[in-house]
Amino acid sequence: MRCLALSDELKSSFEVIFVVRENESKTELEKYNFDIIQIKANSNEEDSMLLLATNNPNSIWIIDTKRKFLEKFLPSLKKNSDVVLLIENLSKNIDHADGILFPAAHLDYNILDPWLPKSKRDMVLTGWDWILLRNEIINASRSDSYFPLVITTGGTDPSGVFFKIWELLEGAQIHATFMIGDSFANRNKLPLPDEFLKIVDYDIKYIASAGTIISTFGISVAECLFLNKPVISVAHSKENARGSEILSTRTPACINLGYFEDLTQERLIKEIDELKHPNEEINSWLSQNVIDGQGAKRVVSWIKRKVEEC
Repeated sequence: MRCLALSDELKSSFEVIFVVRENESKTELEKYNFDIIQIKANSNEEDSMLLLATNNPNSIWIIDTKRKFLEKFLPSLKKNSDVVLLIENLSKNIDHADGILFPAAHLDYNILDPWLPKSKRDMVLTGWDWILLRNEIINASRSDSYFPLVITTGGTDPSGVFFKIWELLEGAQIHATFMIGDSFANRNKLPLPDEFLKIVDYDIKYIASAGTIISTFGISVAECLFLNKPVISVAHSKENARGSEILSTRTPACINLGYFEDLTQERLIKEIDELKHPNEEINSWLSQNVIDGQGAKRVVSWIKRKVEEC
């Protein structure tokens, strides 16, 4: 989805082609009418990309994967390309890329130490200004608190955060709307809704019309903040919990509750009750529109500057 957000901005100035592994993401991308090149499932991904770069010199490569590349890959790719932009990738020789985008406000700079010298940190693009939002979010109609509490636990939710939060809210007499995506992993195990707890298919209108949101930590937290909604962040893994903790120190509107398995009913209900009437600090931060929805435009402007320098 991050590359889709960028592609919407890029397509007015560049020809956009998605390179994906065979049977991976193709169906989703076809809905957006972008050209697609598929790498065969049994082929070497790096060799295939280098061949494409050789056959299409002076291209711009935006690579959104966390897989570790071999030492020779990035220098070889850059040799045949105008611009190489990595998204959240930490591999050997990342300083051969033109930039590394961390489209979030919770980067822990310590993770860069094994991969990127401090003298080259100016190639890192990160912070509130660089958050990438889908047009669906940017164009959403914000409204008053029609849904007092909305819970979103991500697309597949393989860790089962949905069920943990449901268990903690069951019997608490709190009105809550749980959203599930098309790819939700355990639809056959969903509990029965009752007077207080409801289940709906994902729709941005619920977030845009929520009073308070509980979200698994990730881009959905930034989406909530963009829509001026205070958000309770619950991490689906202990690693994820570190990012949630960092972000909560950078905005009062994100309440970090840590790793979901450690969450207690008492603490969850306490935070829900407090956010029914957000304090002045939270309201002030939200009113500043710190996330302005212009992240994709900034990235495209950065790419154009790099192309001009070639």
